[in-house]
Amino acid sequence: MPIFSDDSQGNGPLYIFDINNGRDIYAAYDDGTEVAAIMSDGFIRTTSGWKAKEAGVGIGDFAANGDNDSETFPLFRAKHDITITDVNLGFDEAVVTDGTNFVTFTLEQTGNSTDIGTLATSSTGFSIHAPRAFTISSTNDTNKLRAGDSLHIRSTMDAGGAGVACTGGAVSIGYTIDQPNPTTGTATDNMFRFINDVDTVPKFSADAIQRDFASIRENGVERLRIDTAGKLHGTAPDQFYYQVCSAGALVTADSASKKTPIWAPHSNIQVVNAYLGASDTVTITDNTNYWKISLTDGTNTLADMYIEGPSSGGTALTKGKFEDMGDISPLHGAITSSEKLSLEYLEAGTGSTINGLTVIICYKKIA
Repeated sequence: MPIFSDDSQGNGPLYIFDINNGRDIYAAYDDGTEVAAIMSDGFIRTTSGWKAKEAGVGIGDFAANGDNDSETFPLFRAKHDITITDVNLGFDEAVVTDGTNFVTFTLEQTGNSTDIGTLATSSTGFSIHAPRAFTISSTNDTNKLRAGDSLHIRSTMDAGGAGVACTGGAVSIGYTIDQPNPTTGTATDNMFRFINDVDTVPKFSADAIQRDFASIRENGVERLRIDTAGKLHGTAPDQFYYQVCSAGALVTADSASKKTPIWAPHSNIQVVNAYLGASDTVTITDNTNYWKISLTDGTNTLADMYIEGPSSGGTALTKGKFEDMGDISPLHGAITSSEKLSLEYLEAGTGSTINGLTVIICYKKIA
């Protein structure tokens, strides 16, 4: 028989699970093989497509004259540990195979000195709009991107030839969120178990108008809540999402004039963090010449970051590495589906040109 509840009485969650020994709240099996589980910290452990995440970023053009030699473009950073599953690189125009004039792209990360993978046009070129996949190495855990580390791509032109032009580069990154806590328990020590039950109705269901479906707690602290609309509200790493946007080059003429559109979310979100990186290294020089970069919703400022100065409080950039833009304004971090995020720029004195500017928005869905 199924377990069924309604909200005819009370206003708290229909189901409360409070675990203090790390056991899973719920696990689903398909003919004896686990396919999904909700852990006591609210993390969803699964073999399904839920675990697959994707991010993409444009990296622009590469000239054939070697001007883009040893460029390092920032690609991705996460708030929690992730595993890189696949990375693909493609271009807007075909790139011919040439063993003399070629470019090599190397996938790297700041937390590990071992390369993740390489692609070179010396042996295989690029067809237009046909991405090539990096072979992802797991040697020395290079495919493990730890919280705060940055994934980047580095270009190297051949030493003897003239290089090769590559136009409109774009990178897609596939990844999964690492399970933060170990699995505890087995499939044989359950409190409730439904095995090969008859009928076709759900075995564990609820019909509520106002009351939340379930609250999952660990030692009395709520980790995941499922509301009446089926929306998940949690603190586990898989409840955070990422939007990546390339802002291109920043030059003096952009001060107080350029606004880079970042994102128009499809639902209401809460911005948790913002990370900024570039393909140039920018050092802190003095208190006179620097940039103020602001993340805004068009009206309000969510975060400010000072690049290149001032000497006290400014941020230096290392090419290919993302830096945290600082605390998000608690008053303005909630963004509705009708609002839009953008970057705005203000120059003090004469700031340096900054190439390959890239921003990542880390957010949670709230409606």
